[in-house]
Amino acid sequence: MLEIETIEKTKIEIDEELLTSSEEKGYTYLHCIYYTSPKWSGGWWVNIWKTSYLVCNGIKYPLIHAIDIPYAPQKHFLHYTGDSLKFTLIFPALPKECKTFDFIEECRGGRGLSARGIIRSESGIHKVRVS
Repeated sequence: MLEIETIEKTKIEIDEELLTSSEEKGYTYLHCIYYTSPKWSGGWWVNIWKTSYLVCNGIKYPLIHAIDIPYAPQKHFLHYTGDSLKFTLIFPALPKECKTFDFIEECRGGRGLSARGIIRSESGIHKVRVS
């Protein structure tokens, strides 16, 4: 006698919250690129301090998470002039009345990375060159 196995289909429900935009989720994404400076000879390194933030209309929005760049004191080494590192920084959503904002890395012992006058996009996703 032939036995037949019945497979029950599972109903998949999609959480509507997952389908919302980045602004509704409450995040601002900076897709960054950093290039080595031709003024330095030898090796370079880059990292990000957890004290980094966005500033808009005098209000600071702290860094939530960094992807593809190490947190200080760890370092990512770059070896030649023109080398680059691409990384993503995630911050809270900026208010709709914010038209432009700055990225500032507050770090110990000197000047950190920055990008000034970034035009806020409705999507919450931005591409910037940091120096």
